[in-house]
Order: sequence, then C-alpha cells, then structure tokens
Amino acid sequence: MMNILYRFIFTSLIVFAIKLSAEITPAQKDMLDTLPPDQRESVMQKMLTTEKLQTEIEETFEEESTLTIKPEIIDEKNLEGYCEDCIYGYNLFKYSPTTFAPSNKVPVSANYSLGPGDKLEITFFGNEQKKLEKFISRDGSIVIPELGPIFLTGLTYSQAVEELNKRVEEKMLGTEISISLTELRSITVYILGQAYKPGSYTLSSLSTVTNALFQSGGVSENGSLRNIIVRRNGEEPKSYDFYDIVLSGKTQNDYRLQDGDTIFVPFIENKFKSQGAFKRESYFEFLPGETIQDAVFLAGGYKSDVISNPRIELSRVDLVKGDREITYLDLNELQKPLSNGDAIGVSSISGVEYKSITLSGEFKYPGVYSLKSGDTLEDVLQRAGGLTTDAFPIGAVFTRKEVALQQREAFRRNADDLENTIVNIITLGNIAVDEFTFAPLSKLIERLRSTEPVGRQVIDFNPIKLKTNPSLNFKVVDGDELHVPKRPESVSVVGEVLNSTTHRYDSGLSVDDYIMSSGGLTNEADTSRILVIQPNGQSILHKKRLFNNNANKILPGTTIVVSRDTRPFDAIQLTQIVTPILADLATSAAAIAAISND
Repeated sequence: MMNILYRFIFTSLIVFAIKLSAEITPAQKDMLDTLPPDQRESVMQKMLTTEKLQTEIEETFEEESTLTIKPEIIDEKNLEGYCEDCIYGYNLFKYSPTTFAPSNKVPVSANYSLGPGDKLEITFFGNEQKKLEKFISRDGSIVIPELGPIFLTGLTYSQAVEELNKRVEEKMLGTEISISLTELRSITVYILGQAYKPGSYTLSSLSTVTNALFQSGGVSENGSLRNIIVRRNGEEPKSYDFYDIVLSGKTQNDYRLQDGDTIFVPFIENKFKSQGAFKRESYFEFLPGETIQDAVFLAGGYKSDVISNPRIELSRVDLVKGDREITYLDLNELQKPLSNGDAIGVSSISGVEYKSITLSGEFKYPGVYSLKSGDTLEDVLQRAGGLTTDAFPIGAVFTRKEVALQQREAFRRNADDLENTIVNIITLGNIAVDEFTFAPLSKLIERLRSTEPVGRQVIDFNPIKLKTNPSLNFKVVDGDELHVPKRPESVSVVGEVLNSTTHRYDSGLSVDDYIMSSGGLTNEADTSRILVIQPNGQSILHKKRLFNNNANKILPGTTIVVSRDTRPFDAIQLTQIVTPILADLATSAAAIAAISND
C-alpha cells in the first residue's frame, strides 16, 4: 500500500514538473531558483493560475457566450425532514412512529370498552371443564352454547366479566369461569385538516390521539398543536393540546379513540419566540388569553445561570408603524397578554460579556482587571494602586487587539502584493533583474508573514496629568494591555549594523555614537533611513548632522533601527512600497523588545 502511495506522489511530482517546464522560460526558471523552496512553490502556483486565467479570458472572447443552468442545490436539512423555524413540538414527529405505538401485549384496564373484533378466552372449570375462544361479532355479541348469545359491545372489560359470571351462575351450576382478553380489535380513525398526511388510519383499539398523530406523521408546518379537535358521532367535540403531553406529562386529555373518530388539525393562529437564557429556545404556539408568564413556562423557565431578578425583553410588532418595539418587563409585569409574533428574551450571567484589561510591569498591583462600560485609563490605574517608584511611564507599551489584527492583516497583504510582483516580473520578463534583487525581496516577504505584531499604540502616559487632561485619559476596551517597564539603563541598536546589541545608557552619547559602538554600519545599510524609536513607541527619522554628533540626544530605553538599503529594489520599482514596510517592521520589533526585555 505504501509503495503505491509513494509511486503516486512521485508520478504527480513528475507531471507537475513537466507541466511547469512547458509553461515557463529558462530565464524565469533561473529567477525562481533564487527563491526559498516554500516561496518558490507558492510563486509557481500563482504563475500557473495567472496563465490559466489569461487563457480562459481569451477563449471567452473567441467563443460565443452560452448560458448554463446549474442544478438546484438540495438542502440536507430538508432531506432529513428537519424544520429549524417550526414551532416547538413539530420535529418530535420525525421520530419513528412505532416508538409511540401502543403495546397490545399489556393487560387492558378495567374500563377498556369492548367492541367487534376483540377476542376473549374463556376457561371453564368445575362441573364443566373446557376452553373457548370467542370473537365479538359484528352485531356486538358472542355465542356460548350453554348460555346463548351475550351482547358485549359497549361494555367495559370489568362489566363484561361481571355479565359472563352472572350468566354462568344462573345456567351452569357448579361451574366457574376465568376470562382474559387475548386479541384486540382494530379501529379506523380519520385525520384531517393540516395534518402531515391526512387520511384514514387503521389503529389498535388502545390508541390515543397522540398515538394517532405519530402514526400519521404529525401535523404540517402550518398546523396547530394546541387546538386539535376530536369529533365523535353524537358527542360534543373535544379539544386536544399536544403541549400537555410533551411539556407537562398530562394525559387527561389524551383521549382513547373509538372506531370512526375524526381528528381535525386546524391552522396555527398565534406563535411567539423565546431566546436567550431560557431552557428551551424555540418558536412556540400559544392560545388566546395566555400571558408572558405562560410563555416563560412553555420555554421551560430560566436557566440556572440567569441573573437575579431578571427583566424580560419583549419584542413586539407595532402594526401601525410596521416595525418592532422593544420593551423591558419586570417580574410583576408578566401577566401581560401575548401577541402574535412576540419574541421574549432574558439575560444570563454567561450572556453578560466579560471584558478585561491586563496591567503588567511596574504597577503596585499588576494583573487582569475587569472592565465596566466607560472605564478609562485613569480608572484602571487607580484600581491597580498606581505605579511603583521604579516605574518608567514614558516607556509604557499600550497594545490593543484590534490594532494587532489590522497590523497583521497589513503585513500579510503586503507580503501577497510583493509576491504577486515577483510573479508578474517572472511571467512578463520585461524587467532585467538578478538574484541580488530577489534575495532581499524574498527575505522581506518571509519576514512579513512570520512577524506577529503586538498592536502597539503610541500614548502619552502621564499618571499625574490623567485627571486634568481628558485627551490623555481615554476609554479602555476589552483585551487592552498596558505594560510599564522599570526605568531602563540601556539603548538598543538593531538592523544593519555589524553587531546588534544593547548598550548601557549614557546621556552624553548620540545616535551615531551608539551605532559606532555596535561596530558601525553594514554594506547593506541605508544611512538615510535610521529610525530612532523612543521609549513611548514614537518613531523619528534620524538626520545625520556634520560637525555636531551630539545634536541627536536620545532617552534611556530608546531603540535605534538601521534600515536595509532599498536601492536593490529600484530595478523593480518597489522602493516606495518597501520603505514604509521596513519602518513598520522596525516599529513592531521595537515594541516586542520593549515588553520582553523588561
């Protein structure tokens, strides 16, 4: 089996290589060979996709356009008979009907009503010893030679036993009998209206309305479950509520059916929806006169994690305005009648969103703090007890999840754009480039895809001014993080220097001095793009000034970033694109270093 798999993979690779070699030129292949293996594969795939798309476009204009009718997509839920928006109880009928069929093997009750088709077993003992099996005939009687015809239809089982014993005592002295019902008759009932499958059904004589509904597949999506009518000749119609069975277990109105009974399912008239922290979230049918309190019961009541003294959110259709109005009801307002189309909701503890901010570093009480609506930076600072004496607020690193996501998306987008540029250059072949141009570009793409930005925002964190300056005391949101380092005694130099390192801070040294202490610039350094990233995250372009090396004063905790020379990208006209990308990467790296080095 493994040999077959290896053979398949090997064959696939050969086919791909042949296909690729047929579609690219030798010059393009040389360019591709300069890229890293994983990036090379990605670029090749994009090249093939680009050429295939171009071919399809050309063929589209050459050939006459035709309209293709796509086959209809079948919803799997419909195949399974599931109805997501149906009222509660409808989907219960999707179970097997036999699950809810009455058993004919259980003893019948004393009040079971006998009728034609029921089979009795009568055992005689005493002076007469024999066993008889008798079906109740169409005229409603059984015939015993010694006793003659005995009319039993309409009698309960207990009444029939009493009548037979009475006859034996009168006409068969010294003989007693034992009676059992060994076979039950079938009955025919009619299920009409908005039933799932209207028609006549042959059922066991023990069947109830519930049994009949399950046997017929239940009600349609428009049918009522709570106002089903049972009609019997000569009697007043009875109302059957399926919710009594499934929600309360009440069987008083689950009427025992008789031959010829009619079950009529009317249209549903009123329904509401429960949502939120109810035990049952669904649509429910309600009857005229039922209230919000009744709706809470139908929805199963509240979950265990509902907040204390909950308010019910009532969404109701305004028939005049044609839109919904939302009101909130206290517990003493739940007797308000329901209206068709209502939606009720209730909040839970888990439904109340947990929001927090993380404070780390030189706070008196660092940790994760819960947020309430409207909390500001000064509010959480007070909860944390303020800063320690060693804190360096100028170097505070404030990060936000939303910003990190934006930065990450920007990095990935820039990487894709640069890679697409490679594809276009290799595919078109109209720009002369060499491996020295592609090598730094491919490294930049790799770095963009691997860098995980922290989402730093530059802030002016001054605890003393927070109370008096509203512009500094902004609102914080869920997921924010604030790191306040100790007062640093160092300056870092990274990028295109011979030895990226961290130096002890010296107020007398300039940017150029720190660069020289790191071994000086590499051959790939861009002397016009030296960034000075201050402790608060602000990035400043360093401008070299002759005859005054001390003109560029820096603060402790500063990171000096020497950017890569972007001149190799001039050949492919990417300088304007690459330059800000390098700056963003440098700023992101400095933020990560500020947090991890504390």
